[in-house]
Amino acid sequence: MLAAKEFLKSVRLNPEFKRPLIDALKPWKMNTYVDILVVVDIEISTDPANDFGIASVIELIRNSAVGCMRFRVDIALRNGDPLPTIVAAPTIHQAKYRGFRFNMVDGAASVIDKYEQIWCFGFKPSNSGNPSDVEIDQPGAFPASDAELLKLSQWMKDKKGGLFGTGDHHFLGASMCRRIPRLGTMRRWTNADGVPPIGTPARIDTLRPPSPAYEPGAPGGPLDLGNGPHQEDLTPQPIQWVTWQSSFWPFGIRKRPHPVLCHPTLGPIDVMPDHAHEGLCVDTASVPLGGNYNFGGGAQPEYPNATDGGLRPTPVVIAYGSNLGDPPYNFTKGAQPARTSNPMISVYDGHRAGVGRVATDSTWHHWMDINIDNMKAANNDDWKKISRYFINLAVWLNPPGFSTHCLYLSAVVSHFEYTGFQEFVPGLSTRELGRSLRTHLIKYYGPCWVTEHIWDIIWERKLLPFEILTKLKSQLDQPSIDPDIFEETVLGTLVEVTMKPAEAIKRAAADGKAQVDITLPEPEELFAEPLRKSIGALTKEFQTRFEGGVKIFKDMRN
Repeated sequence: MLAAKEFLKSVRLNPEFKRPLIDALKPWKMNTYVDILVVVDIEISTDPANDFGIASVIELIRNSAVGCMRFRVDIALRNGDPLPTIVAAPTIHQAKYRGFRFNMVDGAASVIDKYEQIWCFGFKPSNSGNPSDVEIDQPGAFPASDAELLKLSQWMKDKKGGLFGTGDHHFLGASMCRRIPRLGTMRRWTNADGVPPIGTPARIDTLRPPSPAYEPGAPGGPLDLGNGPHQEDLTPQPIQWVTWQSSFWPFGIRKRPHPVLCHPTLGPIDVMPDHAHEGLCVDTASVPLGGNYNFGGGAQPEYPNATDGGLRPTPVVIAYGSNLGDPPYNFTKGAQPARTSNPMISVYDGHRAGVGRVATDSTWHHWMDINIDNMKAANNDDWKKISRYFINLAVWLNPPGFSTHCLYLSAVVSHFEYTGFQEFVPGLSTRELGRSLRTHLIKYYGPCWVTEHIWDIIWERKLLPFEILTKLKSQLDQPSIDPDIFEETVLGTLVEVTMKPAEAIKRAAADGKAQVDITLPEPEELFAEPLRKSIGALTKEFQTRFEGGVKIFKDMRN
């Protein structure tokens, strides 16, 4: 856990306030260090000396901070070592676990239970292009066993651990990933699934022209678009993000992407690295939702019902890719039809169903050093968006409690920043205070993530029954209530609850006291009842509004 004093090092505060603020926050046990286990087949490198790997992404995540959240990454190598080995002091690019399996133990403790997230980058069985799937489960491909998958599925349920997994074209990655619950049905992994091949017009070739010489109509005909020079250039492919009308908000539609595809300052993440033969996710309406799995612990529904009475959570594609046609373009790998809706990124929010979140990508070439190194060196807006996609996944995949703890802490600290000194004026309404805090938080998190974190609070505190929102959504066809009202009410309540303690800390600092006698209870205790009351008052206000509107229409009819 990240101590308050460690977080405050990264916040621009008057140092006179830091010591008493640290004292006041001592009771807070914050889930803000996120431990991620990156699992790779041996073909995928974690060393920057080899560009067919993900070293840059690992370095990025390790060096990133989002609010109070920090990330620690360990590497697990899935290979044929005769005995699973734990390396005591691996270098930053080396695997901590060799011969890794998901049911590996460290003494008596399960290895994966040490982690909040697992990211799987699979290569095996091979790049053979075999039209049969028989290779996938050959022993030399180290396919995930029932014993491994039993442990992994328990981890996803008991810890609500978040899981990401991807492969590439054909059945690359299938040996590790194809039977993992949810992940296995959110992406195409096998010939039986209809995976796109490495060649033929059925491939998904997303390369984009880096200059007019590659466009149709260029003098002498368009130049060849080839994987070697063009997957690693500075020209990404455009992607089409899907409007995120969150299932928990029945009153209005926001034209925003899913939070995973939101950059705090640059807006929607609408580009990805390109490549000559990508894989595919399963489209939203095509995911088989009725299946069960049984790895020896009894049959379990792959997509369980919600635990709160609302609609069952299901996967959703949040971004589609496209590819240009040959003709009129000229691809080294030959002809292909133009396509506009290739399912690229899919996510599943299992928290309301009592399991962890899952995400998948059509290809690890969106992550590979060979595809991103030149954009990273240019540090242009395309790289800033693409790199934020990786960071966003590291935030979104967390078990419940991580994002809300950071939001609570940001609300407390805001009293000692510009917003607190200038905007948190006694006597302002809850909503006015919340509006000021919301404006402040958007600078750091962006609007999508402020919304996401607030609704995480609402669900974790059970402030609004989901089944009621579902009924309202079915009755209301047009936006009726500004969703910002809910957000401002929640944030304003956080400001109000912490106003008096913040003023006491400021007075203590002004009096030159090295310590203060104020301690803030843990967030769940501090905020639970005030939030319940404020949301209750707000829903009563909405009820009064609707009843008043109904009365007016009745009077008009009479």
